[in-house]
This record gives sequence, structure tokens and C-alpha cells, in this order.
Amino acid sequence: MTNLLPALSVLFAVVATAVPWGLPADATFILPLVVVMMVFCWRAIPGSALHPAGAVGLGLLADLMSGGPLGYWALMCLIAATVGRRAGTLKESQDVGIHWLIWTVLVSLLGVFGWLLASLYYFRWIDWWPIAFGAVASIALFPIVLYGLLWVRPRPRRSRAQHALPRRLMRKKKALHYGARKKPDYTRKQSYRFSPPCSS
Repeated sequence: MTNLLPALSVLFAVVATAVPWGLPADATFILPLVVVMMVFCWRAIPGSALHPAGAVGLGLLADLMSGGPLGYWALMCLIAATVGRRAGTLKESQDVGIHWLIWTVLVSLLGVFGWLLASLYYFRWIDWWPIAFGAVASIALFPIVLYGLLWVRPRPRRSRAQHALPRRLMRKKKALHYGARKKPDYTRKQSYRFSPPCSS
């Protein structure tokens, strides 16, 4: 179940893109770009099991649910999965700023590429501000989504040896602690008080 968590979470986001949220027309690209962002984040998180083929399949499902050009979001998810793995792995909350910067550059390039690709598909220049608005919104939502995925990510199980390691370290620490205690000096001369003998 834990190995399926990345794919299931992205699937939930894909289904959410088809829900009529009542968003304005300029905000139609926010949720699909959040799906692409989740693919990028899962690929950057170590130990995640989201395969690029699975990302493409989820992108195709997003295409079917959105009614757009078939393969549009699949290609976006594939690019995000490739860049996410090559961007380096995240360790807990470290390097979040670096990956935030990488996502900012990536979503900007994806926005331009997506706008040109959609214009080519419809044989006319389409409006660019919905894509730009979605890109800016995804940049603002990136830390929230990333920390959420880090919180729910599957963590590898520890072996018996790894469980026993803290106990060994604790025992060693106690041994060093008791060994470092100052031992009483029995060789030091001590003064004794002698009472004079009783005279008869």
C-alpha cells in the first residue's frame, strides 16, 4: 500500500481536476499544474515509487478528464518526472529552497512550451494569461504541497540490526559514563584520632 501512495495521491489530484470547483476561466490551469508539480515532488523525494510510465499514464488520464489535447498533460508529467529525478533527492526539509527554485524555472519553461504547443494544436494563438496565472499559483503552492508529501511519504522499515543499534549506543554511552566517574583514592593517607589510654 505504501508503494502505491505516490500514484494514488496523484490520481486523487487528477480526479480533483475534473470536479467543477467554480473557478474562473483564468484559473483553469492551476489544478493540472498542481498534478505536474506533485509528479516533480514525488520524483525528488527519496524512496518514492512513482515510475515515469505511471506519471505518463496519470497525465493521459488528466487529458481525458480535462477534454484537452490527448498527450498534452502526459508530456508535461513526463518532463516533470525526468527533471524531478535529475534535480537530486530531498532529505526531509533540506534543500527545499533549491527545489523550489528548480520548480520555478521548470514551470516557467513548461508554461511557454505548453502555450506554444496548444497554439500549434488549435492553429491559432491562444490566451497566455491562464497558463501564466496557473504557473504563478503553482509556484506559490509548491512549499505547501512539498511539505505535505514529505509528511505522508512512506518511510522505509528499519531492520532488527537498526533497531538494536540505538540500544548498543546507549549501553556504550552508559559504560563510558560510569567508567569516567572518579574512583575513590584508597592510597591517600588518612589521619586518625587516638584517645590516650586510661590510667588505672
